[in-house]
Amino acid sequence: MRRTLLSSAVLALALTAAVPAYAQPAPPAPLKATWKQDRVIDNPKITESSGLYASPLHPGVVWTHNDGAGPATLYAIGPDGSTVATVIVEGAAAVDTEAMGGFVDQRGNALIYLADTGDNDRTRQAGVTLFVFPEPKVLADTTVSAERYPIVYPDGPQDSEAVLVNPANGNLYFVSKTPTGGAVYGAPASLVPDVANRLERLVAVPHVISDGLIGYDGRMYLRGLNKIRIFTDVTGHVVQTIDAPKQPQGESMALSADGRTLLVGSEGEKSAVFAWALPKELVTGPIRKPGPQPDPNAIQQAARATEPSRLPQLMLGGVAGLVVLIGVGAAVRRLRR
Repeated sequence: MRRTLLSSAVLALALTAAVPAYAQPAPPAPLKATWKQDRVIDNPKITESSGLYASPLHPGVVWTHNDGAGPATLYAIGPDGSTVATVIVEGAAAVDTEAMGGFVDQRGNALIYLADTGDNDRTRQAGVTLFVFPEPKVLADTTVSAERYPIVYPDGPQDSEAVLVNPANGNLYFVSKTPTGGAVYGAPASLVPDVANRLERLVAVPHVISDGLIGYDGRMYLRGLNKIRIFTDVTGHVVQTIDAPKQPQGESMALSADGRTLLVGSEGEKSAVFAWALPKELVTGPIRKPGPQPDPNAIQQAARATEPSRLPQLMLGGVAGLVVLIGVGAAVRRLRR
């Protein structure tokens, strides 16, 4: 029995060595990032900042949220660290909000994504929830309504702290988290509200992931415990690693709206957001910028302005009618003779 077990172990080790679970070329030496403190979140209600998103509508503003259960609430943080708006998602009692992101669609609409995807014990058999709503155009305390998209995994409940939005097409990806690594899951190209949207498992990642994003050039950034890894794409290999700054509990990561700066945040009271100016080879501009929503009244007015005037037609019609009446009158007089 011992010999059989030993032989099996040797065979398993040989097979593991021959076919690695996540084969990839060795990445270059880590980049030495010069992190600088960008702001300190001074809101006493924000003690577990778990997600981060740089607003494309309001320069210098970043959005964040606490993780955990309760009303789904987002905070807009100004450049000085003050809270300039508190936004509550109407009727959304979250189980464990863990991540957020955003997207500017082809019409220039700026959208915010809030992921209620935490599941440490992997017990959420019915799935998790993604909330999507337009980013407020005015920074003020408000309540918003959001579309709710139920999300289910193909291999049972998973804990996820990273939702990635492709800025080119809005495609969504979720990255699961376990003590030994996780996996990248792709969402359907078109999500359906209030219906279970089934993910597809794409590739394993042998790292503990607390957040992630997709850059304007399609590269995937995943934040681990101490490092940030840059992949060629969502299913590609690591092309660069960056040492993350020392934080009490590094959780979040975002790309500035102009694509020039990487931002990272942490849980804890009065937590700091750090920034690193990306090297030029990683800088790419935004795919599109948000624009003003079209005003239906303005569209109608523009249509009226471009519509040809009917006054000449009405005048001609009146003259023609008068000629007809004169002709009819003359014929009647001739008949009376």
